[in-house]
Amino acid sequence: MELRQLLYFITCARCGSLTTAAEELYTTQPHVSMVIRELEKELGTRLFQRRSNGVELTEAGARVYGYAQDALRNAELFASVGREQRDHSLRVATNNSSNMAVMLTAFYNQRTCGGEATPSLYMQFTECGIEKMIALLSANEYDLGFLFVPDTKRSVLRYMLERRQLAFSPLLDTDLVLYVGKNHPLASRSSVTQEELAALSFIQLEDDFFTVEDLLTGSPAFRRQTLAIRRVVRTNSDHMMIRMLEKTELCNLGSYWLKDAYRQYDFRRIPVAGMEGRIAFGYISRKGEPLGADAADFLEFLRSTLKTDSVGPSIS
Repeated sequence: MELRQLLYFITCARCGSLTTAAEELYTTQPHVSMVIRELEKELGTRLFQRRSNGVELTEAGARVYGYAQDALRNAELFASVGREQRDHSLRVATNNSSNMAVMLTAFYNQRTCGGEATPSLYMQFTECGIEKMIALLSANEYDLGFLFVPDTKRSVLRYMLERRQLAFSPLLDTDLVLYVGKNHPLASRSSVTQEELAALSFIQLEDDFFTVEDLLTGSPAFRRQTLAIRRVVRTNSDHMMIRMLEKTELCNLGSYWLKDAYRQYDFRRIPVAGMEGRIAFGYISRKGEPLGADAADFLEFLRSTLKTDSVGPSIS
């Protein structure tokens, strides 16, 4: 049994609807149904009666509801014990981006290179999609969430965050670019048109609600000519992404912000015409709640780097 199953169960019971629960959990109704079925199978009993207007707890479900609430409260207490004992901690969630790993490593080195008198820093880092990121920050399990947001999705993001008392703060605007290996036929190009992208094959990260590919699907060129991005490989692995770009003719659509992160791989970055400044890079935090000292220090470190370092590649 997983805590995630109990969270889904409690949310469904409170909402009285799998559809409403799915909206609150930022997932789909079929996924919620699957999680509930798995929990019912594990417990060997029905937890909900399905009605035409929603769901209601069975007698067994009502008993499980109380146990589930206690389990989630106790899990938070367990987690808080570890947090209380760490004087310095930084918990960061982000879209897939090796640049953030580079930044956190540099920040860690800066904070811990002062010898024995330097306070130790506990760091927690995860890469995830926007739905999980919102859940982690809303539950106070992480301090900051970093992501790339196409300008076509900014208003949707604002709505999603307001429901959870979260806010998005942009740090800079970036461009949509095409990444190719140094031996790719397009490697010498200074730019590429949106129409040309339809003839290429891509390796892209697993689907997320805020994918940079959405910029193209809504563009006039793609609507007018019924073009599409041909995704040959989907992955959640940076290692797979790097290997395929190095050894195949597959391409990647992404954004960029730090110049040195991929110098060792010698990828070519080609701007997509008409897509300049269309992607915001920024962070999510909790509204009305001051950041801890370590999270604030990391933000200042990041802002300082963005001011001094010219914009460069970030595969996403």
